[in-house]
Amino acid sequence: MILLWGLTEDSPMNMVHEELVQSGADIFYLDHRDIFNCEIEHTYSKEKGERCLLHNRGRILDMKDVGAAYIRPYNFREYEEMQGRNIDDPVAIKAGGFEMYLTAWLDASDAYVVNRSAPSATNNSKPLQLSLLRQAGFKIPETLITNSAPEAKHFLKANSDVIFKSISGVRSIVEKVSAAHELQLDDVQWCPTLFQKVVPGNNYRVHVVNDEVFAVRIESDRLDYRYGNTTMEAEELPAEIAGKCCKITSSLGLHLSGIDLMRTPAGEWYCFEVNPSPAYSYFEMNSGVPVSKAIAKALIQANKAGAPL
Repeated sequence: MILLWGLTEDSPMNMVHEELVQSGADIFYLDHRDIFNCEIEHTYSKEKGERCLLHNRGRILDMKDVGAAYIRPYNFREYEEMQGRNIDDPVAIKAGGFEMYLTAWLDASDAYVVNRSAPSATNNSKPLQLSLLRQAGFKIPETLITNSAPEAKHFLKANSDVIFKSISGVRSIVEKVSAAHELQLDDVQWCPTLFQKVVPGNNYRVHVVNDEVFAVRIESDRLDYRYGNTTMEAEELPAEIAGKCCKITSSLGLHLSGIDLMRTPAGEWYCFEVNPSPAYSYFEMNSGVPVSKAIAKALIQANKAGAPL
């Protein structure tokens, strides 16, 4: 059985679902928005051993039958059911307990999970991830992480073009530090901020599915191409760079990753970060790289093979 756990309106999840349906795979699709109507029944006896059953609106999934899973959970606190409710409301406690239990079960199981929570957690700390990228052999831009305004001003003085962004996994729009921003530098004392020297060149987005590499070259009129007029084209990476992408993905314990690279006019490659739950659909729909097919194939193969880790 292949478990899909995410939103039905989520493009990456739906594209994998479509590929699995076309392949005739055995699927249990659990809509994350229905988290308020889910329960876990976990029992143990000497006679029957351990048993974990997932209940959802009359459907029952025996978790021991799950050989592979693709999960993209969201923040249930943002759903309509939570409007006007506190985090300690019984509805929130039940939903949070289910989410925690199912995540823990998948983390501890022998199933092939894309991706487990511990490997995914590295994305919540940009300082840690940058360190791991350097260890994997990637170049990273000149970087300062600080909550000191004087240190930030010194870094800006030493580097003409600098961007700033969050040091956590929370999405932030990448912008250059402007004169207006410099007037607000004292505010970094309240929030450690990542400053990075701008690297000129072409953006590349790379998706790794186990040992398969799918690269897209990006042209855009915005520094943060997600918010500009952007075109994409599939392109093969140099073998050395593709190897490093596979290495960092494997070393982080991920089966799927989205890696942001920059190729300078001089042919140097820099890496910015690794996303453990990438919205690959944006790149697939604009360039044709078959990431969803590769994810579906990996899930099917792992499920048939008896769920290798």
